[in-house]
Amino acid sequence: MKFLKCILLVLALSITFSGGMPAGTLLAQEAGQVPPEPIARSTELFNRAATALEERSVSPKTLDQLRSQLVEVRDASAAVIDRGNIRASALQAQLNSLGAPPADGQKEADEVAARRLELTNALAAANAPVRVAGEINNQAIFYIRQVDRQLRARQLSTLLDRYPSPLAPSTWAAGFQEIGEFIKRFERGVQNELARPSVSKKLHETVPLSLGLAIFGILFLTVLQHPISRALKLYCEKPATGAKALMLAVLYNASFIVLPTIGAAALISIFPILDIYPNSVRTAVIAVPVMALVMIIANWLGHTIFAPGQDRWRLLELGDREAKLGLRLCQGLGVFMALEVAVEAFELDNAFGTAAISVLSAPPIAMAAVLLWSLASVIRSNKSVESNAVESEQTAEEPEEASVKPQESGFLLFLSLLMKTSAVLAVCVTLVGYVQLARVAILPVIMTVAELGFGFMLYHLILVVVKTAIGKREDEPAPVLVAFGLICVLTLIFAPLIAMTWGARGTDIVEVWYLLTNGVQLGDIHLSLDSFIVLVAIFGIGVVVTRWLQNLLKATVLPQTRMDSGAQNAVVTGTGYVGLTLAALIAISTAGLNLSSLAVVAGALSVGIGFGLQTIVSNFVSGIILLIERPIKEGDWIEVSGQSGYVRKISVRSTRIETFDRHDVIIPNSELIAGTVKNMTLTSKSGRLILPVGVAYGSDLEKVKSILFDAARGHSTIARYPTPQVLFIGLGDSSLNFELRCFLKDIGNVMITKSDLYFTVYNELGKAGIEIPFPQRDLHFKDIDRLAAALERRQAPEVPQPVEDKPS
Repeated sequence: MKFLKCILLVLALSITFSGGMPAGTLLAQEAGQVPPEPIARSTELFNRAATALEERSVSPKTLDQLRSQLVEVRDASAAVIDRGNIRASALQAQLNSLGAPPADGQKEADEVAARRLELTNALAAANAPVRVAGEINNQAIFYIRQVDRQLRARQLSTLLDRYPSPLAPSTWAAGFQEIGEFIKRFERGVQNELARPSVSKKLHETVPLSLGLAIFGILFLTVLQHPISRALKLYCEKPATGAKALMLAVLYNASFIVLPTIGAAALISIFPILDIYPNSVRTAVIAVPVMALVMIIANWLGHTIFAPGQDRWRLLELGDREAKLGLRLCQGLGVFMALEVAVEAFELDNAFGTAAISVLSAPPIAMAAVLLWSLASVIRSNKSVESNAVESEQTAEEPEEASVKPQESGFLLFLSLLMKTSAVLAVCVTLVGYVQLARVAILPVIMTVAELGFGFMLYHLILVVVKTAIGKREDEPAPVLVAFGLICVLTLIFAPLIAMTWGARGTDIVEVWYLLTNGVQLGDIHLSLDSFIVLVAIFGIGVVVTRWLQNLLKATVLPQTRMDSGAQNAVVTGTGYVGLTLAALIAISTAGLNLSSLAVVAGALSVGIGFGLQTIVSNFVSGIILLIERPIKEGDWIEVSGQSGYVRKISVRSTRIETFDRHDVIIPNSELIAGTVKNMTLTSKSGRLILPVGVAYGSDLEKVKSILFDAARGHSTIARYPTPQVLFIGLGDSSLNFELRCFLKDIGNVMITKSDLYFTVYNELGKAGIEIPFPQRDLHFKDIDRLAAALERRQAPEVPQPVEDKPS
């Protein structure tokens, strides 16, 4: 039974990971040598494996046993290789200490030569068992992969077994006939069990007790459980906060496991009391506790996730109607899982033929498909899923408040689509006759939904406990690191279980764990889980220290120096780059990763960088030059590539400029280095303002000069030195052109100062009676008299001419 197999595999994995791998009795020797006897044993094992794989008639159970022996050989040979490598590395270090061997024609000291020969022989002797163990290890790995491949092929062929189609009427006739024969065998089996002396002599004691337990169990499940649940619900609905509210919620939630378990235990205990186990249904009777457990878990998960009548603790944002429907659907799927356990138990007992299995499987699978489709629709109706379209419209206007659980909404949408697809596929393949394939299509999806629901519940429960412990309210977000770490831990816990749900064997999970712990060799780089953890941890510590140092420099150290803000930002940015680089190098070195083999890769990448990434490299180098030479700094007013504005951020690749329209313009750093940049505030904030003014011909020039000069001297933003100047530029077509040239204390005030000066000059010129001209043109027409006569002729009325009669 698939459900029972998953439970047993999880238990086996926990025992394996807690107890460790076998010690390796075949090859593990303290001296690091590989004696002939273990070699012979491993050779015999490999021969048996080759024979079993070639014949293809060995049972899957025997293949599993053979695989476990191969794994033992592999682990033992790996241990010998590790010990041998340590000894060989030590001898190689001693040999390296003697220096390089002499070149041809040269001779070294006899003592050194003798020592070199001794170490060379010892190194060869140390490498001999390593080579033998390596051969054994490679053979074991090869046969393990072949065994896994054959087991998977057999599992696939079992899934593709075709049963009689439920669409054929003959299938139902044959199925009902097989079911009738099973009922007859079951009756004979019960009679035979009752005829046993050990059973018949105790019937007067076991029957009343069993009848009482049956009545109690039925009454408890149908009558007594509901009042107890309602009383607990009313008690938990009392106003409470903090730890008390959490404890009441946990107590109410646990009642949906404890109370049904009491009633189910009373009913299940009838079987051992009566001691009646007919051979035709022995496995099915043994599976009854599993069936009860499945239904109890489904009922509990439904109450936990949907929580009808408990809006406060509902994990999904649903209405009461959808929550009640979700609970009923979960309970229905629990009944289906229990029926599937029973059908698979009947198959193990060989109680039915293929036609009966097809007949018994088709209605439950169709029912499960309908329930799964309906549950997917309920999940799809989650408010966070429905709000995706609204959120996408709000993103442009309210970027900080637009996303409400987008990852969760997307995952629920994907899950609902998977459930509906599985429901349709299961019904289609069942009608064709592929019953086992239909089970694989629908059972893993149901179990995966249950496992994800359980993990979802654990995630929210732990977050609530953490927020209660640190004094946060329920509606406040949990710390980001806690939530992220919790997601990682739950993923590591539930990923193997979900993998086994979808057909992975326990040995596959063990192999993945073996690869993670022992690592894989990629050239000279050895990657493993512990090295990855060390790499991430050291780099994370380096990032934290770098950020702390940057904040310390920015807030405490640099403000006490005479450096301007641009120089301070450059120091902080450079510290960040140096810190991250050092953190990466230290993390790689601490993790033991040998990057010398990447020199060839780096050389190859340099060619690509030279051609395809030259723009990026150019911008990067230009960014470094900007941070070091500082031709521009943050806060400067610059003009480059037709853009004018203030420098807001200088990064390694580009520089961000804020224009006077409050637009952000991203300028590649290469344009700031290779192009022409006008920096108005590089050395100082002062700058010159030129104000052109035109007056009419005949104006008093000295009065105009005095007005312009007084306007400049009277403005507070204009510097006294250099002295403002009024220049007579030239004689224009319609005006006498002047320019007021003055220097501003802060060039940033140029537009305001220019506007104020124009206001002042215009008013003063008006008071002095000096006209500000505008362009004028004189038009001269030739032969105006002839034009006037022509116009008069066109306006005069035409005189009609008399019509003469002509003879006919």
